[in-house]
Amino acid sequence: MTYSKPSLETAQIELKTSENQESEILKDDSMKEYYELKTTWLIGILVFATVCFGLVWIFYDLNIALNYLLGATFSLVYLNMLSKEVERVGSSKRKIGGTRLALFIGLMVVATRWQHLQVIPIFLGFLTYKITLIFYVLPLSLFKGQNKSQS
Repeated sequence: MTYSKPSLETAQIELKTSENQESEILKDDSMKEYYELKTTWLIGILVFATVCFGLVWIFYDLNIALNYLLGATFSLVYLNMLSKEVERVGSSKRKIGGTRLALFIGLMVVATRWQHLQVIPIFLGFLTYKITLIFYVLPLSLFKGQNKSQS
């Protein structure tokens, strides 16, 4: 029985294969974490928008609350479009952001042209996704800094 040493090419191929497998595992883990984060944000927006809708309805009237809800609905659509573009980062060379901007502009144009809609509640409803993200990120960043100083 003869023993032959593996060639340099074989070793390089095996190394590349193991690196590709490790990167695929890391990619799967990070995408799983991304989808969990996306779900958390969408649920957060739904909860925050529902609470704000109820408060606006109590302190103002149903028409203003429905205008806020319309803006919050577009906020969910906007965040969903943003998350789909984030998923495609690196895989396509297409320019991003144009359709999301058109969604916002279209919403504001319709709000200013239609008599029954009010711009301010719709705009504030649209900003619901930003407020939710701030409420999500702020405690994480504050508590993360405390954990580092304790260790």
